Amino acid sequence: MKNTRFVILSSLCLALALPAAGCGNKDKSTNNPEEAGDEQSGDPMAELQAIPDEIQAEIDLVLQPITDVDVVIDQVTSIPTRYGIDAGSLSALAKASMDNGEVSIELDIEGDARAEIETMLGTINGIVVGLKETPQRAKDASVKIVALGTKAAGLTTKLTAKLQAKLSNPLLKADAKANIQADLDAVMKLDGDIKAIVADAKSTVTGLPAKGTEALAKLTAAFAGGASAG
Repeated sequence: MKNTRFVILSSLCLALALPAAGCGNKDKSTNNPEEAGDEQSGDPMAELQAIPDEIQAEIDLVLQPITDVDVVIDQVTSIPTRYGIDAGSLSALAKASMDNGEVSIELDIEGDARAEIETMLGTINGIVVGLKETPQRAKDASVKIVALGTKAAGLTTKLTAKLQAKLSNPLLKADAKANIQADLDAVMKLDGDIKAIVADAKSTVTGLPAKGTEALAKLTAAFAGGASAG
């Protein structure tokens, strides 16, 4: 399953609230519990639109250490050439960081090279921790993704009921009715999109523990030459 950035770009607007006939000028405060509740709970449309990004954030949290493996291997490969450092000695430092989190540099290196290597060694240790935690992270992400799907369903129900209630107003003008119907159609489309995203995200996360194991093996093999170096 390829890692796909789930992005939904939607330009949606909620229908304008229609004034009740004969109400005249009223105070902006309301005694309507439903309206007061909406104000207190925020914008349900904005919450619904944010859910795809929240789902992607859960995937990224699990995926990041896996994707970082190639980045750090390339860095370990390029540093010796860029700074004139012995490749075997650098691999030994990388392996020590993998094995026990050591980030000390026992080489005659100063300046930018030393700073980059120290940062890299810390990154390697963080990657290893993340890869070992991948099964639990994937499990936690699955739970949160399901919860986000449930939240989306609830928001859709709330928005749909509100928009349908507005459509039932017999005094509604044609242009206002068309706008509200367009909003309702957009909500239903977003709901369908999110359901597809949830299903795809769950499938993606399920496969990440195996990918984490593969990535850890790749990282170990890349620095194996450092076992006897130095």
